[in-house]
Amino acid sequence: MTHTIQHAIFIVDYNEAVLESRNTVLFNTIVSQNALLKEKGIKGIYISLKNAPSTQNASFGHLIKVLEKLSQALNIPTALGDYKKESFEHLKQMSADTAVQLFQNVNVAILFFNPSSFKKELCVLLFDTDKDNADKISSELSKLGYSVVHAYDAEDFKLKAMAKKYDMTITHTVVKKTSSAPSSPNLSLSKQLIVNLPVFIDTAVNTLVTITGLEAQKIKHEIRPFNEKIPAQVIIAAMKFKGDVSGTFFLVFPRELAVAALEAMLGEHVNGDDTAAITDGVAEFCNIITGSAKTIFSTKQIKVLFELPKTYLSPNVALNASTGANGVWIDMQLSNKPFYMFITK
Repeated sequence: MTHTIQHAIFIVDYNEAVLESRNTVLFNTIVSQNALLKEKGIKGIYISLKNAPSTQNASFGHLIKVLEKLSQALNIPTALGDYKKESFEHLKQMSADTAVQLFQNVNVAILFFNPSSFKKELCVLLFDTDKDNADKISSELSKLGYSVVHAYDAEDFKLKAMAKKYDMTITHTVVKKTSSAPSSPNLSLSKQLIVNLPVFIDTAVNTLVTITGLEAQKIKHEIRPFNEKIPAQVIIAAMKFKGDVSGTFFLVFPRELAVAALEAMLGEHVNGDDTAAITDGVAEFCNIITGSAKTIFSTKQIKVLFELPKTYLSPNVALNASTGANGVWIDMQLSNKPFYMFITK
């Protein structure tokens, strides 16, 4: 078995007969690379069966259980792909009670695991005779901002495929929620803001790397209210924005990391007891990040106006300012130390 990384997806080529002993080796090998997966910001693990001799032997049930266990151990979603069409229903049945997903090829895996890799709104042709499964896939694609055309039978699929050109065609696919996460709560953000969430994330990473020289990366994100279970000693800056997209952007820095980041940016010592200076510094980080985001939005012909930042020294006060609404909570790291972003309506 060999592996590669493509668009933050860890891809394993299972290029030999599927056996329980090899499945165990696969599990141990990937788990042993947990540090690398975190460093690379891996968003999904994809097991390609393109070169596997068969997808019908009994060891496939064991492989699916191993991938379920792997997802739980690493908190990373897993999927099987590149299977033969005639094996799809068999794999679908075996994986029905698990969080293991089925993607016809690696492009579909990237589409769901790392949608920010696709820089435009896609038009997707979906073919699935299983209406419940098709509705689930269509719903997930719509949340990502893609336009979905659904074909319900072979003849309908042929006609729609001939009628226009699509960015991607999806068949023989099963999408599920990861087993490690609860059912997703309702997210009240607009479709336009959801589609453009990567702008905030990528801009924060690039901006902080540029102004501090420290390594920055996104770790994970989830739909939830403001997370009050963060260190008590934090500096929080929040900016409301309105226009073609609207909401509130929160930047949350543990105090110690805020001091280190300011020292890296300024190239001089910062007094850790000077709360006013540290608060002003985090507010300036927020200003720079949102200013860069505004520039990117303008290139997309999206008009956004950011208000001046407000700062908080208490998570509880910031929680009240967030109105308790659901949003996207994003765990980040700067120089391998955690900080956070929260975007809500």
